[in-house]
Amino acid sequence: MAIFRKHLTVHREAVFTALEEVQAFLAGCSLTSRTRNAVDVAAEELLSNVSKYSYSAGAPGDATLVIEVRPDGVRLELTDSGLPFDPTVFPPPPPPALDMASGGRGLHLVRSLAGSMRYRRDGSRNVTVVEFPGS
Repeated sequence: MAIFRKHLTVHREAVFTALEEVQAFLAGCSLTSRTRNAVDVAAEELLSNVSKYSYSAGAPGDATLVIEVRPDGVRLELTDSGLPFDPTVFPPPPPPALDMASGGRGLHLVRSLAGSMRYRRDGSRNVTVVEFPGS
């Protein structure tokens, strides 16, 4: 089993750096391109959302990303100490329209790519677990 673990102070540059490290880790794992891309998209969407919405403007925050590549698939866990937010109950976006602003579709995309997505609040921390079957 291969494991990636990154603890970061959440701000734009730290998120970009973490995502580059995730891509390098995933490239070194024996995964199908579909699984590798799905995990990469999920890590990017979830970390970006924590960076944008979990903490008051300018307030420091932290997050820990753990990715485990197992024989039966990949498990991604993101924890943060930001505002409580359950991404599993975020409503699906409306159908796209030409006059509609872009955005708001990332969590729906993650749910559609994953085998499962779970959330819990553990004390003062959000814990989101996304699992991808196969490898």
